[in-house]
Amino acid sequence: MNVRFNLASHPYENLRPRYALAGMALVLVAVLAGLLVGRERQQRAETRSITQQMARFEQEMQDLDREQRELDEWLRRPEVQEIRDHSAFLNSLILRKSLSWTQMFLDLEKILPARAQVTSIQPRMNRSQQPELAISVTADTMGPLVELLKNLESSSQFGSPAVQSQRYSTDRNSKTQVAMDLRTLYRQALPAPAGPAPDGDTASESAPLAPDALSEDEPALARQEGGF
Repeated sequence: MNVRFNLASHPYENLRPRYALAGMALVLVAVLAGLLVGRERQQRAETRSITQQMARFEQEMQDLDREQRELDEWLRRPEVQEIRDHSAFLNSLILRKSLSWTQMFLDLEKILPARAQVTSIQPRMNRSQQPELAISVTADTMGPLVELLKNLESSSQFGSPAVQSQRYSTDRNSKTQVAMDLRTLYRQALPAPAGPAPDGDTASESAPLAPDALSEDEPALARQEGGF
């Protein structure tokens, strides 16, 4: 029977597996460190790119603001303002000349509630160079005025009504308790072409009204033609 005795002061141990595991751990740590360093560099590059884009956008915004200020200053010049006012006046005259007042009152009569009354109408061109009507309406309660706004929204000739102001009467005996000023787009259907009219026909459809006299003549014409 053979019995083995190890009399060495430091017995032999196989450390190769431990060294292999340690090496693999070092390689894994190195790979992770490389990935982290690469990710950090990528984030720095993205941050630098975003910072440059923001700086470029801010510079473009500053340039646009400067150009806007220069344009506003140019538009405020007296000669330019005179040209704009003259152009707006001519556009208003063209609109009034081409507008058929009789057809406009007929269109209003279709959508005007029974207890509402139009007191003034003024055609004009808005900032988008679209024809619109500035209308003042009175009623005994808010109900007819709300109904009028709904009719303007659903009408094919009118659109985009906007209330400018409302006024309430303090006189309880007055028949008109509520007054409203509003603006609405107006798309008048073009009438069928007709022959030349005689000299004695109504001039409200062909002759332009003077700007100063328009607001005074419109209510009387409205009551005469449209019945309100």
